[in-house]
Amino acid sequence: MSVGQNSPNLAIGYSRVRLLKLFGAGLLLTLLCAALAFNWHLGKNITTFQIAACYVGVAFFGLATCKMLWTLISSREPVVFISRVGIRDTRLADETIAWSSVRDILIWQHRTQTIVVLKVDPLVAERFAGGFLKRVLSLMNRALGANGVILNAGGLTMDAETLFDTCKQYWAAGRSAYPGRSMAEPEPEPVS
Repeated sequence: MSVGQNSPNLAIGYSRVRLLKLFGAGLLLTLLCAALAFNWHLGKNITTFQIAACYVGVAFFGLATCKMLWTLISSREPVVFISRVGIRDTRLADETIAWSSVRDILIWQHRTQTIVVLKVDPLVAERFAGGFLKRVLSLMNRALGANGVILNAGGLTMDAETLFDTCKQYWAAGRSAYPGRSMAEPEPEPVS
């Protein structure tokens, strides 16, 4: 796909099938942890640590399953918008990240999860830092090696590799709109 000045605006929403799979996996893990934590199988050789870990698992997977159910019920509109100007992920913020502020686009993989990471100017990254929970998650991702604005394709109609390729193409088209200068450089002031 060649992207240029006539490139279409893309709107990416949630995939019902993928969300149902994630919901099913979360429900299964919640029930498994609950079976061990509440001793539904009448096992005698379970340690206190294992029971405590299963209680944490019930809380974690239960909350994740509830969030997935809420997303399934309430997802009617697209959440990621890609245009010639930039990219906007309404799950992060309602602001558009201009392609001119993106320094690099990387694909990052940790075990089975693949995500797209946008390396953006520091001032732009500050706007997407969010509240306390988002900052903690950002620090955890940074410790794992994903430093930047994270676009998670989990549950979307577009997989991570396709999202990465699409972002790269639109980013390259945005860079070609300003030939002769780096995207990180400020716009030259007009001479009067």
